[in-house]
Parts: sequence; structure tokens; C-alpha cells
Amino acid sequence: MNKSVRAVALLATAGIAMVAVVACGGGEGDMAGTMRNQQAGQGITVGEPNGGVPVVSEYIRMAREASCATTRNRLYVIDSKYVLWDRAGDCADNAYGQQLLGASPQALLCSAAGTIAGARIGCSDASLRPLFDTVLNNLERADLGLGASHKVERVDFLPPDGTPVPFRTVASEDTSNIKAPREVVVKDAAAWTALWAEHGASRAAPPVDFSQHMLVAVFAGEGSAGCGGFDIVHAGVHAGQLLVEYALRHPSPMTACPAVVTQPMRVVALPRSDARLVFRKIVSDFANFTTVEPNLRTQVLAQRNVVVRDEAAWAALWAEHAGRDAALPKVDFTRQMVIGVFRGAQPDGCRSTAIRSVDFRDGKLHVVHVDTVPGPGILCTMAIVYPSHLVIVDRSEAPVEFIREVRTLQ
Repeated sequence: MNKSVRAVALLATAGIAMVAVVACGGGEGDMAGTMRNQQAGQGITVGEPNGGVPVVSEYIRMAREASCATTRNRLYVIDSKYVLWDRAGDCADNAYGQQLLGASPQALLCSAAGTIAGARIGCSDASLRPLFDTVLNNLERADLGLGASHKVERVDFLPPDGTPVPFRTVASEDTSNIKAPREVVVKDAAAWTALWAEHGASRAAPPVDFSQHMLVAVFAGEGSAGCGGFDIVHAGVHAGQLLVEYALRHPSPMTACPAVVTQPMRVVALPRSDARLVFRKIVSDFANFTTVEPNLRTQVLAQRNVVVRDEAAWAALWAEHAGRDAALPKVDFTRQMVIGVFRGAQPDGCRSTAIRSVDFRDGKLHVVHVDTVPGPGILCTMAIVYPSHLVIVDRSEAPVEFIREVRTLQ
């Protein structure tokens, strides 16, 4: 097998897909299609193992399995000879690091890391230190600051399923000349300039470094969510693809909405990727969850918070909660999921728990549950109770964060 054929095979095995700018009409929860990338492939040379040329798939496996790489995780091949690994996460120690590697992930040539003891930088081969220093000072440049005398190729790969992808808001406006629902991915300055002009904003288009980032834009359409909620709420890896979720939430029936027609839009920047990107639209009422069997006495005796996204896990939880003879409530896991709180053994009948709200914030689904406890002098039934609350909500792949509040009976 020649090297070019082996390259194709290895890259395919690693799950690297070439995808283009996407522009799709809005739909109900549709996983929008994409247009094929018209650019040439990366051209990364993949050599025989131990042949002196990096085997890209080995580095992808290393990066995907790494800890403390949730906010940045990038690979570059330099001169078909070295691999730069640049990663960062939220660990207290070793929160970020860069490594210059040779023909295998075990061939560590230079490294830099941020630790509790401070930054540490070093090279086993002193002749590589100038190159490494240049790279460290130019991590946000496509050529890593090495210029035309070096060949720098970024390796595109996705982290494991379930990994959130960081994003930042670039534009958030309530009016737009784009009046029909639309989902768009933008990967170059020309496309961004054209979309911004069509949007019709009075200010200049926000600057974007398309060598490192791409844009995802969602236009809600005329009249959509004018008095409710609308936002891009989550980006992450799901089923081997990039998934971007945006939510439209209807206002409370008690809300006095102004008689204004709006066309909300949001634009966010994500790390640049050629992986296939799909959208999920989440539409919910103001009361965006329903309780499952509120009067059932739970048989779950230990304190636990749960998120259930598939039928098998739901059947197992329900059997544990309600007993094996209880009929399983129907949940459509293609568009719904179950969230629950179990508070474990509590010493009196005054104690209870209830999920109060389920809302997106900072790329997470925040579940606020209120635990009720008796205040001084309150008479309570002396019995062991096991407070719990299970609800069905609209499906999202966003991480779920439980927030406990306490209400005291007076």
C-alpha cells in the first residue's frame, strides 16, 4: 500500500471529515444538512510506523483521550516531521500545555506547561528551542509564526462524544433584514461580509480570525420569540458530529408583550473544524417541563441526581423508582429526556423536594431544585421520607448542572 493510500485510510479511521460552509433553512428540530467542502484536503503526509514521519491517527488518539483539554485541544504537523500539541483545560494543576513531538507521541522534544508551581518550559534538544519559542508566542496564528520557510498543517479532529465545544457570542440582535428562519455556518471573511450585509446592521461586521475560528449564525425569522427567549445554548460533539443547539422559549401567558415585530439573530464563534455540523432547534413553552407521577412514593433510598437520555436507562431507573410491576411512562427520547432528584432518607414529613426551573445558561442546562426543611418550632410527622421529583424536558446534549436551594417552613 503506498503512502497516499495509507494516509486516506488512516484519516478516515480517525473520523476526519471535510465539510463546508453550511446555509440551511430553519426547520423544527431538524439535523440540518451540509454542503460539501470545495477546498482541497489537508495534504498531511502519514508515514509507516516508526518511519520518521508522524502517523497522524496516533496523535489524534492521544489528544482525544487527554484530560485537561476541554477548552483547547489542537494538533499541528510541522514540516511533516514534528507535531505540536496545544491543549488547555480547567484543572487546578497542569491547566495548559504545549508539546513538540517527533515521529511518535512518545518522542517528546519540547514541552511547556502551566502548573501550580508556575510555568515550565524546556527542550531535550537545545537546537529546537528557537522554533518552540516562536510557536509558543504565536499559537493563534495559522502558521504558528514560522512563516513561509516552514510547512504548518492543522489536524482536524473531534473530541469524544459528549464533549462540550467552547463558543463565544459575536452578535446578538433583535432585528434583522433576514426575515425567514435560517441556520448558517461561515468559514471565510467573504461569506461573513456578505451575510452581515444581508443582515443589515448599522455597525461594521465584528472581526473574526477565520484561520482559528468559524461562525455559527441562527436567524429566528420574523415575529419569532419576540417576547420570549431565543439563544444559541450549546455546542458539543454528538454522534461523531458537531452539534449546535438553539432554543426558542414561548413567554409566560401573564407577560404583557409589546406590539413589536422582531427578527432575533445570534452569531457565535467556535474553534474552526471541518467536521460535519448539524443544528438542533429546541422549542418549548414557558413551563418547559412536566412532572412524572408526582404522587408516587419512591423506592430509591440513596441521594442522587439523574439525567436519562435513552429508553434502557429509563426502564432501569423506573423499575428501581416505582417497582418492576409499575407501567413505564412513555418518553420520546428522540426529542425528550428525563431529569430527576432523589434526596435520600429524610427524618420527618415536613421535608420535600421539587424541581423549580430548567434553563440554559453558559452552555449548560441548569436545573434548580428546592428542598423544603422545617424551621424552629414547626411540628412535623415523625416518619422517614424519601423526597424525589422526576420531570420530562426537551432533549439537549448540554451538560446538566444541578443547583440546590433550601426553603425553610415558618
